[in-house]
Amino acid sequence: MLPVDFNIVGTVHSHPSATFYPSNADLHLFQKHGKIHIISAFPYNLNNFKSYDNQGNIINLEIV
Repeated sequence: MLPVDFNIVGTVHSHPSATFYPSNADLHLFQKHGKIHIISAFPYNLNNFKSYDNQGNIINLEIV
């Protein structure tokens, strides 16, 4: 449950499997909260994440 806050830029969450593609529930969440969303997948390192816009399209996001 996310608070109602119009300053939320996006969301970050993990998947317990090796897939980082958004589920239907993820896509629903993306449309409601912010513009940038990150999904990290097992084994949870800098190579195992994808970034998405609020429509579920993959976007390039540099992590520094």
